[in-house]
Order: sequence, then C-alpha cells, then structure tokens
Amino acid sequence: MNNDLLKIIKKHHLHPIGYQKIGKVYLIKEKDKRYILKLSTSNYDIYKYLISRDFHNFPDNYNTIGDNYDLSEYIPNIKLDNIQKLNDLLTTLSILHKKTSYKREISLDDIKKIYEDTLNKINEKLNYYTKINDLCDKKDFLSPSDYLLLINISLIYYSLEYSKNNLNKWYDNIKNNKSIRVSLIHNNISLDHFIVNQDKYLINWDKSMFDIPIFDILNYYKLYYKDISLNDLFMIYEKYNKLDVNEKELLLILLMIGNDLHFSNNELLNTKMLNDEIIFLQNIYDYNKDLIKKQ
Repeated sequence: MNNDLLKIIKKHHLHPIGYQKIGKVYLIKEKDKRYILKLSTSNYDIYKYLISRDFHNFPDNYNTIGDNYDLSEYIPNIKLDNIQKLNDLLTTLSILHKKTSYKREISLDDIKKIYEDTLNKINEKLNYYTKINDLCDKKDFLSPSDYLLLINISLIYYSLEYSKNNLNKWYDNIKNNKSIRVSLIHNNISLDHFIVNQDKYLINWDKSMFDIPIFDILNYYKLYYKDISLNDLFMIYEKYNKLDVNEKELLLILLMIGNDLHFSNNELLNTKMLNDEIIFLQNIYDYNKDLIKKQ
C-alpha cells in the first residue's frame, strides 16, 4: 500500500476492506462507506467558502487545514435521463454563481484586456480560415472536408464579423463601468464532474476560481450544444441567476468565435469535426436571428 495512502487512512481512523486506484484518485472501501482520495491536491478553502455562502452541492469533505490531499465521501450516480441530468447540472451551476457572486472593482485597463484578448482570438480565427479558404481555392480536387468548409464559409465569416462588431459595442457599453460581477466558477464543467443521488453534487473543484460566470456557461454549451438549445439554456440558467445585458452579449460574442479546430491526416475525423463546428455555429446564428425578430 502507498505510504501516503496508509498515513491518511490512519489519520482519519478508516478501516478499509480494500481500495482501488481509478485514474488519479483512490476509491477506499469500508464495510458500509466509500471515500474518494486525491493525493497532492486540497480544496479545503474552497469547500469552507462554499459552506459560508450556503452552497452545499458537493460531497462531504474530511480535510483539515494544511492537508495536501482531498478526502471526500464517495457518492454513486443514480440512473437518470441524460437531458434531465444536463438540466440539473445547469441549474446547480446557476445556483453556485448566484450564491457566490459579488461586484469586483474593475479598471479601464482590465476592460481593455478583455477586449484586446477577445479581439485577438477573433483575428487569429479569421486569418486561420482565410488561409484554409485560399488553399482550397488552389486545389484541383477538393476533399470532403474542403468542400464542407467552402459551402459553409459564409457562416464562419458571418460569425466572426458578428463577434468583432458586437465586441466593439460591448466595449463602448462597459468601458465606463467601475465594477464587474464575478463569482466562483467551477471551471471544469461536465457531466463527468456532476453526480445526482439524494441531492445534486459538483465534484472536481481543482480548477475553480473567481471570474466572470459566463465562462462556465460557455464551456457547458460547447460540450452540450447538440443536447440543449440556447433558448432552453438561458431559460433554465436565468431562473436562478439573471444575466445582465453585457454579460449575455459577451457570452454570445465568445460563442460565435467558435471552437479551435485541429485538422489531421484522417479525412473522416476532419469532416466530422468540421460538421460539428458548423452545427455549433448554426445553432447560435439561429438563436440570434430569432432574437432580432423578437426585437
């Protein structure tokens, strides 16, 4: 048995009947209880902070101050429809942001950095697709992914132009603000890090940090855009935590920049990846189109 593991077992007076290493964690089995142990990481301060904000949607933790490991109760998932679980995850995320949000002082330099970093992403993506488009134009024979790109290039260019134009509007609207809303964001959102049992539990808090809450929503939608519409996403999330106009606008700007694509020598994978990206951008385009109609 690992010496560090043995010390932790003795410290917490555990009586294991066995243990199992699963990836980077240990599952420790007692007769009537299970624990998850992660070595060389501790989220003690995060858990204490969450409790202070009346957020309890995480497994019981048994750490004390100064520990360099994470020992928590093991909670199994119950069987649940995937869409229902996605909705539960989004609701739990919204409650997390609501209960931990506060106004942080912000300077014009801070706002400029968000603006410049986002603008750089847009320009890099625009240059990337322009080069690929130019290469396709010079080919005598197009691969399936080349053809798919060319017939959808207008959607890609529109999305990037939308992001650039609305980023400038966002900057004009927010540049005189003296504060911005931040919250504790999980920063590693996925169904793999969400458990539904007698309650709903977020796990794997190693990457959590204080930042603008839309970054969690951004990552959530990038993972599950095929399973949830943007209309449903906002309806579920905003039931507990209303986004203001500037937060929502920045989220849409970041979404329409799209994902980073990495082409390989596998044409089948390239075509699938590109097709997924087109579906992703089309979903956001359709949402914006409907939004403009309603206005």
